[in-house]
Amino acid sequence: MGKKGVLLLNIGSPNSYQVPDVKKYLTRFLMDKDVINLPFILRWILVRGIIVPRRAPHSAANYKKVWIQNQGSPLTVYTQRFADKLQKHLGSDYDVKVGMRYADPDIEKALRHFKAQGIESLILVPLFPQYAAATTESSLKETHRLMKELDFSVPSQTLPPFYSAEAFIDPSVRIIQETLADKKPDHYLFSFHGLPESHVRKNPGCLRSDDCCFEPGACAKNCYRAQCFESATRIAEDLELLDSHWSVSFQSRLGRGEWLKPATDHTLEILAQTGKKKIAVICPSFVADCIETLEEIGLGGKEVFLENGGEEYSLVPCLNDDNEWTEKFARLIKELKTRTVELKSLS
Repeated sequence: MGKKGVLLLNIGSPNSYQVPDVKKYLTRFLMDKDVINLPFILRWILVRGIIVPRRAPHSAANYKKVWIQNQGSPLTVYTQRFADKLQKHLGSDYDVKVGMRYADPDIEKALRHFKAQGIESLILVPLFPQYAAATTESSLKETHRLMKELDFSVPSQTLPPFYSAEAFIDPSVRIIQETLADKKPDHYLFSFHGLPESHVRKNPGCLRSDDCCFEPGACAKNCYRAQCFESATRIAEDLELLDSHWSVSFQSRLGRGEWLKPATDHTLEILAQTGKKKIAVICPSFVADCIETLEEIGLGGKEVFLENGGEEYSLVPCLNDDNEWTEKFARLIKELKTRTVELKSLS
């Protein structure tokens, strides 16, 4: 049996925290129609004429705050460390590469490597625990497009969203426990990356009520919101938290449209103003720390909480290159059935 390629897909980060590199990255990211679903000309005007010029200098300053000196952005550094450990756990029958959707090392470079090495089958691994068109589907569509363009035709499988897999939940719980071992939070806030409500409503029956995500089969529809709640619920249950001691919110809003609610910044204000003095924040839509966790939540969120009366703010690290996480994730890949898992929207 030939060697299997394992392509780890993620969003990526700018090559540096300098404004030109941040502009380039933001343009690639926001011009994706799966991210901003507008006709091309309107998207071009909005992204290149309004959002990027205004946002790039501010984002560049934020990237600088969390940049790992002499190494790169946290997302890129931690993803590569994870890939290196995963390679060791998987062994010589597998070849692991990182493919960033909008940055280096990019998907095309990884595919060219696999083709040159004579890889006979490919496992596509979107590193997004919960499915979303703007992340999971966009990355897979681009991978399949490039495979066709490069004439790289090999059997491929896709690892499904792992929002409730033990390989994801167990190490998450342990890291939370270790991080908060000497603390006693009044409340645990699970902050997930936000999405426009329009993205979720594309699924028939989704967002028709506040509690529709808890109905049987909600997650099976690849509903991002339902899978977020399922991840939070699984972690909270394993931590033995009372229902009143935890909640879910959504961060990283962009633009004036309706996004998933409640918003994390507003939730932090309310928690502090209603007497929650000690809070722990967990970000289970990210497997690697990045600007959204370290700067937006770690720095910005802390400032909001303390300014509104909070006293102790604890950000729990992401899984990054944790040993238990990499070992169990390798097992998850090895146990993937020998059949191609395709998303209907890709057909």
